[in-house]
Amino acid sequence: MKKFYKLAIASAIVGFGLGTLNTAQAATFTQTASDQGWWAAEDGLNGPNSNDNINYVTGNIRGTDLRNYFKFDLGNLVGVSSATLQIQRFEGSGNPTETLGFFDVSTPANVLSQKNNSPNNTIYNDLGSGKNYGSFNVTTSGDPNEILNFALNSNAIADINARNGNFFSIGGALQGDLVEEYLFSESGGQAFAKLVVDTNSTPVPEPSALGGIMVVGVGGWWLKRKRKASLSV
Repeated sequence: MKKFYKLAIASAIVGFGLGTLNTAQAATFTQTASDQGWWAAEDGLNGPNSNDNINYVTGNIRGTDLRNYFKFDLGNLVGVSSATLQIQRFEGSGNPTETLGFFDVSTPANVLSQKNNSPNNTIYNDLGSGKNYGSFNVTTSGDPNEILNFALNSNAIADINARNGNFFSIGGALQGDLVEEYLFSESGGQAFAKLVVDTNSTPVPEPSALGGIMVVGVGGWWLKRKRKASLSV
């Protein structure tokens, strides 16, 4: 009989605890860029940029080399397992297919937004070098309203999860020697890029589950004491 009580109490504790675990499911989040734009290399023919210009053209246009960026405020988001950058196509020119690379950005988020300081070789170089987040073949023609999806690689996922602060920035650059070759021209409207991320999570017991385990344990102990008392009378 003693063994029966021990087994019943143990089973109740384990069963109750497992039954009340709160298992958070994986989730998908879509974050709109808080800022985007382009920076030019020095000695180009284009004039200066402006802070409120959200055009994200990249390549070589009118004798000026341009690279773009996208900045996202991810708050305290953690546990990201995948990330896809979504960008509207708009207009392109050059070869039928161009190679577009995405890279990490070391320029601070607040400095990146000061586009009126373009051209700047340091920032221009930063947007097309360093850790690669993926390279993609993109056609220069197509529906200007099409949303292009770029699945970022493990380098990007690691940097999202290890970022210092809320902001995560991505630099974009066409590859190769460019002459009047570009993507995303005429993108200065209200079409902000988006970052779609999937997150993982782990089961965490709620306080009510722990309380339930304690209640069952105490209840079992009380029943055992009562059984002993009745047998001694």
